[in-house]
Amino acid sequence: MKKTVTSLALAGVLVLGGASAAGAVQYPVDEPEVTASDTTPVAGQPVTLTVRVPEGITGVTFTVNGAPAGSTLTSMVFASASTVDLSVNKPVVNGTASAVFTPAGNGTFTVVVTAPGMEPISIDVVVGAAITPGDDSDGLATTGGDVPAGAIWAGVGAIGLGGIAVATAAARRRSSSNNS
Repeated sequence: MKKTVTSLALAGVLVLGGASAAGAVQYPVDEPEVTASDTTPVAGQPVTLTVRVPEGITGVTFTVNGAPAGSTLTSMVFASASTVDLSVNKPVVNGTASAVFTPAGNGTFTVVVTAPGMEPISIDVVVGAAITPGDDSDGLATTGGDVPAGAIWAGVGAIGLGGIAVATAAARRRSSSNNS
């Protein structure tokens, strides 16, 4: 019984411990990076833009050129022309800064983030119409994310270990009932 428990514990450590090691590493910020909460929103849907910058940068400028009139970048609204150029300065706190872009129409918009001492970085936001009946999707928004392969293998290992434990217990029960 002690060998079985020890084997199961060792197998559990190998399966579960190996899968979590890569996720625990904190990587330093080497290169600035800009991300969007959604890179394919529909018109009118706010998109949070977040930039991660190296140490020493205290403020950044978010810029969107040629946005449809009525679009906003944080609290700035320009509705006087058919297209507008939006720009907003944001302070950097703990290495990041954020702005919210709300496009008023469809199109592909490039958001450029600049700061003194940093190369400009950009991200494209592709604004399209809502899903229409007849296209090959089910009409539901895609939510959630991808499950890491390590998590899947950890689950498979846990199920395997559970099966081994049940089989071992059943075999021991049969063995002890035959000896009585």
